[in-house]
Amino acid sequence: MRSMVKREVEYFEDFGAHNTDQTIEVAKNVALNLSLKYAVVASATGSTGVKMAVAFRETDVKVVVVTEYAGMAEFKEENRLKLKEMNAEVITGTHSFLSPAESISKLHKGYCSENTIIKDVLRRFSQGMKVAPEILMMATDAGAIPPGQEVVSIAGTGSGADPAVVLRSCHSNDFFDKEKGMEFREIVAMPRKKKYW
Repeated sequence: MRSMVKREVEYFEDFGAHNTDQTIEVAKNVALNLSLKYAVVASATGSTGVKMAVAFRETDVKVVVVTEYAGMAEFKEENRLKLKEMNAEVITGTHSFLSPAESISKLHKGYCSENTIIKDVLRRFSQGMKVAPEILMMATDAGAIPPGQEVVSIAGTGSGADPAVVLRSCHSNDFFDKEKGMEFREIVAMPRKKKYW
């Protein structure tokens, strides 16, 4: 006998920061309904990370905030302190889909790495849908989230948050592994319109 679960998916007409509060709210609801232990969020300056930590403060869900890599964006110190007070963990590291191979395209026009293909396919869902698995792998590689966990992951399109997905965590070198690799378990929220860059 097959079992099936019905859940609503939030589809935003447009991408952007104006979807942040709703994205966090639906992600929290799913995290609580699934009894998840972890939530991960992309946050360049820390603002979205603080909103996420505030929303999850009265839960048993550990919030992990993943920043841009060093020098890419300025993570505000006041946000880092607020997150520390709320027991949220902040991770800074190299993007999982960014490698030395990516720099070859700067030297040789027309070169395309495997990572570029992976990123561009995920971006067809939304920019944040590329970032959501990437930040989860960054958090797993840093030891903030163990591999093999169901995690709600929230990212955005430039700023704020507009997609939220439930993923199975893995290390970046296991992304395609058939046994312990990344799994996209549920789409919780996603913008209908896309932005590509």
